[in-house]
Amino acid sequence: MSFGCELFIASLIAAIVGFLGGYTGIAGGPFIVFLLSVSLGYSQHLAQGTVLAMMLGPMTILPVIDGWNIIGKRWKEILVATLAYMVFSLGGAEIAYLFSSPVLKLVFGVFIIVLGLTYILFSMSRVSPIADRSDKNVPLVLMALIGAFIGTVGGMVGIGAGILLIPILTIGLGIEQLEAQTMSLALLLPPVSIGAVAKYGFLENDVIWPVAGLMLLAYIITSGLGYRFSLRHRTLVVQVVLSVLLVLAGVISIIQGAGLF
Repeated sequence: MSFGCELFIASLIAAIVGFLGGYTGIAGGPFIVFLLSVSLGYSQHLAQGTVLAMMLGPMTILPVIDGWNIIGKRWKEILVATLAYMVFSLGGAEIAYLFSSPVLKLVFGVFIIVLGLTYILFSMSRVSPIADRSDKNVPLVLMALIGAFIGTVGGMVGIGAGILLIPILTIGLGIEQLEAQTMSLALLLPPVSIGAVAKYGFLENDVIWPVAGLMLLAYIITSGLGYRFSLRHRTLVVQVVLSVLLVLAGVISIIQGAGLF
């Protein structure tokens, strides 16, 4: 496959996932990592490193502009979580290199299957177990702990904040869905993955920079469209479909890690 074809496929993947990311507030890192591995034959570490490098740019700038009224109320929580994420993503990347690629695929697969099932259960219930806290501040210490946790996991398996942050905010803290979605996209605006990229890109050479750059551009354009679409048409069907896709991607990742094909 030519490098030009590789760039086109990677950009198309980022554009599709970018729309879903803007729509749901989830960066879509697991989808991009999986699709880069399957369609372009990237190793797990190379796919994760390239996705994390893509996240260095302002990938969610358009949704953040549209959701600025929400961000203005939550900027302190977002800032604290962002700084913690940036610091702890390096530790997550260090952990990733303690495992071989097949083992990492198995861990990655189990991880996103659990997340997918969690989304399905929450989507079906549509009711948070905690009273709505949209007008209440989340303690900054708690947001720092959340940022440290999602940063560590993000650096370890090559994902962004939203796939963990949104369930924590909605199910655990009772934050309204759109507000949690917007907070997640705002957290992804700064270069939160810089610690992890230092490991993947500069110490291990597991980043393809031109691919990361073009994916960033494609993601920026379509994520804005996805976010605006979500403001008009957020449905249970989309949440369930996203959950099912996560589960399927996890199953395939486990099969790959086990060497079954």
